[in-house]
Amino acid sequence: MKGEKIMENNRFTQSDQVSKKIILAIVGTGMMSFCGVLLETSMNVTFPTLMRQFNVSVSNVQWITSGYLLIAALVMALASYIHKRFKLKNIYTVSVVLFILGLLLCVFAQSFPVLLAGRLIGGIATGLTTPLMFSIINHDIPIQKLGRYTAIGAIIISMAPTIGPTYGGLVSYYFGWRLIFWIVLPVSIIAAIIGILNIEQNRNTQHPKLDILGFAWIAAAFILIALAFNEASTHGWASTGFWLMLVIGLLSAGLYAWHAIHVKSPLINIKIFTYQPFVLSFLAYALCQLINLGMSFLLPNFGQLVLGSNALLAGFLLLPGSVLRIFIMPWGGNLLDRKGPSLPILTGISCILVSGVLYFSFMSFLTIPLMTFFYVFYSVGFSLTYSNTLANGMRQLPMHLKDDGNAAFNAIQQYSGSIGTSLMATLIAISQMNAQGMSEKEAIARGSSHDFILLIIMSIALLGIQGLNFKIQKNGSLSNRIGGDFERHIHFGECAFCLLMN
Repeated sequence: MKGEKIMENNRFTQSDQVSKKIILAIVGTGMMSFCGVLLETSMNVTFPTLMRQFNVSVSNVQWITSGYLLIAALVMALASYIHKRFKLKNIYTVSVVLFILGLLLCVFAQSFPVLLAGRLIGGIATGLTTPLMFSIINHDIPIQKLGRYTAIGAIIISMAPTIGPTYGGLVSYYFGWRLIFWIVLPVSIIAAIIGILNIEQNRNTQHPKLDILGFAWIAAAFILIALAFNEASTHGWASTGFWLMLVIGLLSAGLYAWHAIHVKSPLINIKIFTYQPFVLSFLAYALCQLINLGMSFLLPNFGQLVLGSNALLAGFLLLPGSVLRIFIMPWGGNLLDRKGPSLPILTGISCILVSGVLYFSFMSFLTIPLMTFFYVFYSVGFSLTYSNTLANGMRQLPMHLKDDGNAAFNAIQQYSGSIGTSLMATLIAISQMNAQGMSEKEAIARGSSHDFILLIIMSIALLGIQGLNFKIQKNGSLSNRIGGDFERHIHFGECAFCLLMN
């Protein structure tokens, strides 16, 4: 522990110079992560085509995205163990091989199960690569530059979900959906070369025991909750199967928390959840990603299925906002480094909330240009919120818990995206089930209005969580330690639940 404190203190005093190899390692792993997320979100705009080609429903085809994100989240839950046990370059090499294998399966898929299998393998690859990128940032970047480099990493994983529909719409409209994968292949090979040549092992490997039972509880929670929403999309909210799987999934999450208290080397050390500002940042980050992936699913499909536009136009509606993120996110990260987190984050959430209100209020008058304009406003808010929430949360942890915090953040980032996609699809599917004489277009429009209402509610919750977080930090809970009144008044084993009640 003493050695950990010395290492952490060194981050405050070391030179702020970042070596070329570290930058290239971030670029290589970032490019590979970008390719994975790009393929994931570019498929959203192809759903109507895939539904016709493979004769599957919207509740089934959405597993192309939800299943991918679910698998990625499960692999990311193992990130802390993987980074301690194996050399970083070896982890990256395995992810490259799996990515290319999954990509080729999708290219040659002649049935929906084969296409889905290819996407699930791709999810494993992204689940290995994304936490690796952030691990390099959190371990090798001086703390005085952490905000801006975290912003760079966040640009990679947040740009792809919004460029994806544009890219997918353009390619599928002119050349067919299979070329979406072919074009990414040479980019992934370049990323592989850059990463393998520049990733360095700046930390010792260990031999921790793999917490198999803990992983089983996390997997049960993730899978059952995801399946619960799929059940709701088929049989409605009153379905016994929905409530049964949801309750068992939540119980499984609670059992993991209980299990992690009583084992020496848990899969993710829940000691990170005794840092109250970290917990609130974690919840806010999950909501932010849920909103983002929900938007990325909802808007292109609304454009096609309700407004009647083609895949090309529906994909392009997200492009201007996506490009804007390249400039806003680094500026927002620099603003956090200079002024603190509250100014950029609260401003950003306010923009997200206003954009949701605009979409809902003007829903009867929406056109592709108007949706594009509202999305630009949303993107400004998201850019100020997303990476800064991650950076602020990771700042709350000491060095010896960085890997656990990184694993938790990356797992929830993927999983909340999966739930966001499933939730948006579920509300539309339920509206279609209860159409009662409405046309399919009218039913989808009504379901989409419910989606917009939900996005507004989540934005309000996000604003409340971060407002509470900054109040706590202002009152002195920002210190990177567990002590103080907070830990003295709660039992460590109950902290994850007590935090939610504070």
